[in-house]
Amino acid sequence: MTEHNWEKRTLGRTGFEVTVLGIGSAWLGHQEGRYTPDVGVQTVLAGLEAGINLVDTSDNYIAGRSEGIVGQALKHWFAQDHRREDLILSTKLSVYDGNPDAFSYDGAIYGLEQSLNRLQTDYLDIFLVHDPTSLDPVLADNGALAALRKAKEEGTIRAIGLGCRSHAFHRTCIETGEFDVSLTYHDFSLVDTTAEAGVLETAAKHDVGIFNASINAALTRPDTAGRSRELADWCAKRDLELSTLNLHFCLREKRFASILIGFSRPARVVQNIQALAAPIDEAVWKELARDFGIGRGDQYARCLGRQVTRFS
Repeated sequence: MTEHNWEKRTLGRTGFEVTVLGIGSAWLGHQEGRYTPDVGVQTVLAGLEAGINLVDTSDNYIAGRSEGIVGQALKHWFAQDHRREDLILSTKLSVYDGNPDAFSYDGAIYGLEQSLNRLQTDYLDIFLVHDPTSLDPVLADNGALAALRKAKEEGTIRAIGLGCRSHAFHRTCIETGEFDVSLTYHDFSLVDTTAEAGVLETAAKHDVGIFNASINAALTRPDTAGRSRELADWCAKRDLELSTLNLHFCLREKRFASILIGFSRPARVVQNIQALAAPIDEAVWKELARDFGIGRGDQYARCLGRQVTRFS
């Protein structure tokens, strides 16, 4: 695949320079029995060959299979004399059947070791606490944060982060001063911009890097389906794809360092890079603001005809 001319942004105080699209790995190996690991490996390689330098996965995506597929892809990649230091590798610490006490000190250390083994790497650039239902075990004196702090001091991880929906959790972790990265999802797109007040403003004050994930999944939520149909019809009249406009809308928010796209196969990599390269006339944004109020702050909520949900 031809390498794209990528824009890179700085991920907050980490100083990491990441491409504006990242390889999300939630769908790698998702269809057990119908999805071969080779397809997943080729998907990751397609993204890397195109010049994407950020890969994000998790220990509980398909019971660890996603991390294993990414690890196999990286083995191929580094065998071609590519350098580990040119890649930003992110994964997540989750509570799941394989690690039910993940947010305890010992559980976090165990989870980190398992992720390193599956990814076949000596260190992680970013390790994210993933979808906690409470921050109490994470922030306890002998909790996950203490373990990750030690791992960071030892160089096993380079940055600590949080990946979840709760904006209150993001703000709490950011304000500890120990979380370098926040990954938020389903909450900044053409149909929902609640991450702006919920996460982005606090992160900017503390120089915490932000990832935006699942930007198209937000378009298919039951509470946004009607607005998505209106936007799709509006786009069709302008010979635009809604997903393409949504991607460009998200990229216009410069406080996001990268948009994480969940690729399932190489064709999806090509599709999204083509969407990224598609020109969007400036007049489109003015018309979007005129017709939907999108991009006008409080007018956005009013244009939906309802109170936009703000996660607390």
